[in-house]
Amino acid sequence: MNQTDPEEISKLQVVCSLFPKTVQGDLYLAHQIKASIEASFPENSPVSPQPFISRAQELVSKLEEDRNSAGIELVTAQTPQTPFSMLEFRANLLSALKRICRFETGLVVLTGLKEAVCPKGCRWSPARKRDYEDAIRFARDFCSKRSRPSSKLSLIIF
Repeated sequence: MNQTDPEEISKLQVVCSLFPKTVQGDLYLAHQIKASIEASFPENSPVSPQPFISRAQELVSKLEEDRNSAGIELVTAQTPQTPFSMLEFRANLLSALKRICRFETGLVVLTGLKEAVCPKGCRWSPARKRDYEDAIRFARDFCSKRSRPSSKLSLIIF
């Protein structure tokens, strides 16, 4: 495992957010939980965000009690039918926040943003890099402004 791989860091963030009572800040334990989730998939197959998070949610129900006070929402940056647009991105974030607002602790996982801004086969131009950074900044600001002040909301960009 490459320690600086953004996908690996995102998986660890998901584990730490979903298992706060179990992990309690222990990064070694978070690595073990992540490894056990990945080991449950077929060998040598890439583990994409959706199945990883689904498997983590199953494990949460077994390890952590009182999960009714926490929620998780997956937000994809674009749909396969349409290209990336900030308007659709905003609408997807807003609908996820509406679904998660009833929980005291929430986790919003944003997937596919990098591929949405710069599709495979395209080069990272300064404009695309700026658009990507602007989309991340927008997502952070949007989630912080539209969540309840009393709730604990985590945003993970996968």
